[in-house]
Amino acid sequence: MLSERDIFKISGPLHLTNIDWSDPDDRRCVMASLVQGVYVQERNRQENGLERDTEMETWWTFFNFKVLHHLFDRADGSIFGAVYKWNKPATGGGAPEIVVALRGTIRKVESLPGDLLHNFNILTNDLHTTSRFQTAFNSVEMEVRKRGCENVWIAGHSLGAAIGMLIGRKMAEEQGQFLHAHLFNPPFVSPPVERIKNESLKRGLQFGLGVVTAGLAVMLHDDQARIKSHKIMFRLRSWVPCVYVNPMDDLCSGYVGYFATQQVMSEIGAVSLASLAAQYSITDFVMSAFGKESKAGHFIPSARLAVNLSPVPDFKTAHGIQQWWAPDMAIQCTEYNLVTDEAPAGTLGRHKSVFS
Repeated sequence: MLSERDIFKISGPLHLTNIDWSDPDDRRCVMASLVQGVYVQERNRQENGLERDTEMETWWTFFNFKVLHHLFDRADGSIFGAVYKWNKPATGGGAPEIVVALRGTIRKVESLPGDLLHNFNILTNDLHTTSRFQTAFNSVEMEVRKRGCENVWIAGHSLGAAIGMLIGRKMAEEQGQFLHAHLFNPPFVSPPVERIKNESLKRGLQFGLGVVTAGLAVMLHDDQARIKSHKIMFRLRSWVPCVYVNPMDDLCSGYVGYFATQQVMSEIGAVSLASLAAQYSITDFVMSAFGKESKAGHFIPSARLAVNLSPVPDFKTAHGIQQWWAPDMAIQCTEYNLVTDEAPAGTLGRHKSVFS
């Protein structure tokens, strides 16, 4: 039996009776609902096998999607993703033909060990080596080959957002394919600086961390390595995923300071520092000390950052997927783009997002 949080008519975005695919709020709500559909399918699998449930299916049928197939974890057999297809002709309406949706951690005994292991892979910057990532990437790549990049979207929450981030980054870097992505509460490994109330102190600490990161990059990486990283950044700058964070969620709020630090560095003319600070993390240096090449999972030079400023009662709510389909949210949207050339220097531009 489904819990209230998994019943669409109780917890879902019933206000979306007519979807406007050009409206960023509608897109956000639909993408979050499709991710919730993956959570519901895995919880139902653990309780009832793969038995169909029309109440459960409302999370995607309400928006005229159907499930083409599931993405299963090879180790524990859990459903960690779903490939949805829109049932209506995608002509002129702006809707995606395909959405690959990826869930985060579920606190149920069958899937929790595997979920926790993959979360640990985020900490060690090797999530891209896991079977879940490869399974999801292969599915996205196949759909892009069949239908074209513009018709395939990625949506993910928490761990699923981290996988989606890596998929989008790999497609952009290696194939020049810039997927439309909606990434909810993607993990960002950093101290919980956003919890600091004093704005000057908070931004000062973030700036200091950026300077330290850039300094370590200069000390520990030679010119060839830094130029290689810069070229990767140059290739990625045209990929602009939609990243949704809550400042009260310590697991993802680091994105706020990440982009703010780059902006401040660029505004004072320290563009080289901004570029280096964006490309590396402390974890990269730790892994390098053990002889392992590492690239931070949060590394993106561009994003449409949506920050939920609505009050939340606790961390669970701040990290949950449910917040992202609530009506009348107080969201601050900013688009960040790294404007650079082939040289290892650049400037960071910022403007209000067209999707806000």
